[in-house]
Amino acid sequence: MASEIATKPKGLDSKTQSLMDRAIAREKALSAMLMTYIFTGLVFMLLPGTFLGVWNLISISRLQALESVTPGWIQAHGHAQIFGWVATFILGIGFYSIPKLRKMKPFAMWRGWTCWAMWTTGVLLRWAVTLWPWHWRFWMPFAALLEFAAFLLFFVTIGPAHSSTDGPRKPWDVWVFAVIAAT
Repeated sequence: MASEIATKPKGLDSKTQSLMDRAIAREKALSAMLMTYIFTGLVFMLLPGTFLGVWNLISISRLQALESVTPGWIQAHGHAQIFGWVATFILGIGFYSIPKLRKMKPFAMWRGWTCWAMWTTGVLLRWAVTLWPWHWRFWMPFAALLEFAAFLLFFVTIGPAHSSTDGPRKPWDVWVFAVIAAT
């Protein structure tokens, strides 16, 4: 209680205090979302990405033949690395930083969480179907559809249609193109 009183500025009217409280709550929510994206990316990097890569390398070196590893296992490793952690990091950092750096109006938080759920489900499903091709003709396109829908939600949320808070639309900076291209 004493530390809370010490950190709040004195002499704020109720409107300013309300704005500050909402800004602090939004920042905490954005930070929680970013940490979820980062944690998810780390899980993909360590478990399906690195573990499967090491397993593949052990199999190749044990038999001294690249053909000893099923191509699906190599694809699952690559997908878990590129889409599982690299793209997950890009999406999370993009949701956190692009609206701030472009001074955009705040987006609805459900967009970031829905994108995370679709993206994570799509990547995990694609990884699993590549390893164990059970009804793959249905699940592989479904996983791709989830990943694509998540990307579109990300693009619509931070894209050019979102206006900035200070007047007319600004042209995109080069780094925004880099994030979109990387994703």
